[in-house]
Amino acid sequence: MRRLWKLALVLVLAVVAMVLLRHAGPFLVINQPQRSGAILVLAGDENDQRFWKAIEMLRAGYAPQAFIDARTDMKAFGRTPAELEAEFIQRTVSELPVRICPTTGDSTRAEVQVAQPCFASSHSILIVTSDYHTRRALSIARKRLPAYSWSVAAADSGLMSTPRWWTQRVLLKSVFLEWQKLLWWECVERFR
Repeated sequence: MRRLWKLALVLVLAVVAMVLLRHAGPFLVINQPQRSGAILVLAGDENDQRFWKAIEMLRAGYAPQAFIDARTDMKAFGRTPAELEAEFIQRTVSELPVRICPTTGDSTRAEVQVAQPCFASSHSILIVTSDYHTRRALSIARKRLPAYSWSVAAADSGLMSTPRWWTQRVLLKSVFLEWQKLLWWECVERFR
């Protein structure tokens, strides 16, 4: 009888784990853009997804200007990301009010604070970041710079458009790492 209870408990825990895993990715995503004074595109873009989502939002009238965070404290092949991104903007969307916001540091917390002078004259900011990063980015921005009104738009990394996201290694890895960062933020860094 005791062995049967143990087996039942293991099965129940397995079902609960599967349900939690299935919803772990979508829980990270907040996609609630609001009309704002500026768009802030966080650094760390992969395949220009954040950039093009910001351009889409800018063209749709969500804000009159966009700032692309780009690091100036590192180089690849002799150029900083800020230099490379400025050149890309000039080649692709020079007619739009898109500017580079030079940043340093490798955390969302540091990035939001360092970028603040770029959007200082706006009272509301629309963050554009990868879908799995939206919940934490919005939480950090609201906590670190509470004088601004914040909203967030999710650039699709595949998490939103892939129903069985946990079957793709790259998405599973992104969700796992983001949960780790979210828990660290909510349990430790938020209180510093």
